[in-house]
Amino acid sequence: MEETQMDQESRSLIRWQRRLLPLMMSMLVGASLFFFIATAWQLWSLNAGIRDSPQLPVEQLLRPANCAPSQSAEACLAQRKFDTSAILEAHTLGHRYHQAMHVVASSIWSRYLGFVTGMTLALIGAAFILGKIDVKESTAEGKFGDWGASLRTTSPGLVLCALGTILMVVAITTLHTFKAEDRALFVTGELPPVDLSAPKPASTPK
Repeated sequence: MEETQMDQESRSLIRWQRRLLPLMMSMLVGASLFFFIATAWQLWSLNAGIRDSPQLPVEQLLRPANCAPSQSAEACLAQRKFDTSAILEAHTLGHRYHQAMHVVASSIWSRYLGFVTGMTLALIGAAFILGKIDVKESTAEGKFGDWGASLRTTSPGLVLCALGTILMVVAITTLHTFKAEDRALFVTGELPPVDLSAPKPASTPK
């Protein structure tokens, strides 16, 4: 009688697992494809943004000096030096914030990667639990400072769900601090004197 009942339970489990086999396979394939495609696209977008950095306007640095005829050589040189310093300062400022923006984007991407990895593990583990997949007893242990935890189970899906949940929580709660300092590198000292007697450039007819 006991053998017959065990055979019935075994056959019922096999029928249940065969019924859920397409769902389990689709969960494995779908979660893996989503993980790799979404992660590759995010990484490509991040690399493209990093490569698209502000370019130094060399043509503005090499253009001829636009000095008034009444200006002295020293005043013209001071004006030219200030114009060049202002162009370099603007380029440095834009490059600095471009770098800071992509440092933030890299941090968001790493948090996203941890969250999606944990979600994928949890979904696959849920499929294993639903399919009643059992193995020999396995143990997972972890310790953080004075705190420790252990999980002993025969269900690999439960282990995957626990690890995925921990990874998602860590990815969400981990915060990074960023700092961008604004300070002048090229424009220093006083502004060059302006020659008010210099004639204004003639306006071009429309």
